Amino acid sequence: MTQRKTYILSPQAENDIARIYAYIAGDNPDATERMLDKLLSACDLLTDNPRIGHYRSDLTRLPVRFWLVQPRYFLIYRGEAPVEIVRVLATNMDIARELKSGV
Repeated sequence: MTQRKTYILSPQAENDIARIYAYIAGDNPDATERMLDKLLSACDLLTDNPRIGHYRSDLTRLPVRFWLVQPRYFLIYRGEAPVEIVRVLATNMDIARELKSGV
């Protein structure tokens, strides 16, 4: 029997997703559910392919990888077994500033 790999959402990542959800829901509730599904599906995909992301030394010295979901959001994560999603940030944010406090 194969054990299903899992991911962990940090409290900050949970807050990020809640903010994304609230922001989109104000305009389009149907789009909100679709985006939430895409983000969570991307998290699942990372459990099987944790090295698909890349490091961004231009944004942070932290040992985290970035993976773009759609053209709008970065999943920022570390680890492989399990993958820990540390932040979910929009590409138009000041990501370096957001990550300065650590993850």
